[in-house]
Amino acid sequence: MLSVFAIVTAKGTDAVSLDEISAVVAYKLDEITTDLVCCDIVTGVGDGEQIRTIHEELPGFDLAMARLEALPAFNQMWRDDVILPSFATNRKTVYSRTVA
Repeated sequence: MLSVFAIVTAKGTDAVSLDEISAVVAYKLDEITTDLVCCDIVTGVGDGEQIRTIHEELPGFDLAMARLEALPAFNQMWRDDVILPSFATNRKTVYSRTVA
């Protein structure tokens, strides 16, 4: 399995290495009549920390999430934890790299 995947948005393309991911946070945004499932991908630490946000309306979201779900100790039940109840943010850290 490749350890790098691309995040493509209107702002451009950004490559993310699975080895660089320190945390993944999933949550929903209330958009009045619907919820938008989002995911913050955190890389780096301290001053070098970067957060890339993806959401379910971006092409490739499900593929990106499948790649992230392959990380060791990723919460495989994240969708259940985040999706219900409706219109609640339900922010959950679904992956955190353990530094030994």
